[in-house]
Amino acid sequence: MAFSAVTGQKQIKIRLAAEAQRRGSAAYMLSGPEGMGKRLLAEEFAKALMCTDCGPDGACGVCPNCKYFDNFTTPDVTRVYEPSETKNVKVDFIKECVVAESYLKPQFARTKTFIIDFDYLGAESQNALLKSLEEPGKDVVFILTSSNTDAVLDTVMSRVTEIKLDPYSDEELEEIVRANCPGLEDDKVRAAVYNSGRNPGKAISLAKEDSGVSIRHEINSIMTAMPSSSYIDVLEDQCGVLTGFKDDHKIIASSILMFLDDCGRLINYPDCRKINNEMDREAIEEFVAANKHITTLKLGRCTEAVNTFLRAMEVNANFDSSASAMLLRIHEELKK
Repeated sequence: MAFSAVTGQKQIKIRLAAEAQRRGSAAYMLSGPEGMGKRLLAEEFAKALMCTDCGPDGACGVCPNCKYFDNFTTPDVTRVYEPSETKNVKVDFIKECVVAESYLKPQFARTKTFIIDFDYLGAESQNALLKSLEEPGKDVVFILTSSNTDAVLDTVMSRVTEIKLDPYSDEELEEIVRANCPGLEDDKVRAAVYNSGRNPGKAISLAKEDSGVSIRHEINSIMTAMPSSSYIDVLEDQCGVLTGFKDDHKIIASSILMFLDDCGRLINYPDCRKINNEMDREAIEEFVAANKHITTLKLGRCTEAVNTFLRAMEVNANFDSSASAMLLRIHEELKK
């Protein structure tokens, strides 16, 4: 498989292919929410680094090194993913299987590559890698991934080149869902994409679960009701709806942000051809038309409330209190 077989992330794939051809020693951090495809890109990048005939589309897929990579028989690639028996990767494993291993010469490829999921590295394990990241051997490349760079030590982030994954379009997400769920009806594909918050992992999960629950539709209903809602409505009814989706707080936040973005577009460009929530376009257009008091400045303050909610969730704050605070602040901005 080459980069062209990976859906989306066009500019990032071009960049990674160029980096693989250049074969410079470096440490990269692919960052983005869980389910965005970081591991898939990391694997394809590592394969391109190993390939003897790497081109603008990455690995050739037919050379001996590509075959070794596909069969997991190469000693030149070390993968550090979630451990099977512990919550995080132990520091001794990092010292023995990464740090010590990085001093050895590659046997087949021109580079010795380490793919490391930082979601499973605690502070001690991260610290053990610092010197290796700062002064990698001339044949060494580190490919790191993280769903939450706030949990990565600043000293690590200062030693890596961060590459943030781009949002996926609805068309790209539909392609991903169809590839992973062959034979799924078109309406179920669209529903999975619509509810996913632009996250391919979530879209696939929803498609496989055949979920009929539309988070985004529920969020849009809450938002369009805000101007006429009472304080009690927000606290009792609307917060209760969000609690039902508390395991998907990032999808909640993403859905609210997309609604706010749509409102901003329609306020400034009433004839805007495309918005995020095409399935609820009529309701959002009516909302904007009926609430002339809502300005882009108010929408901006609503966005700040959502970002505050996200930051609270990153430090494991109580969901109910954080969601209530967010909705009350949004209510204050949107009420008549």
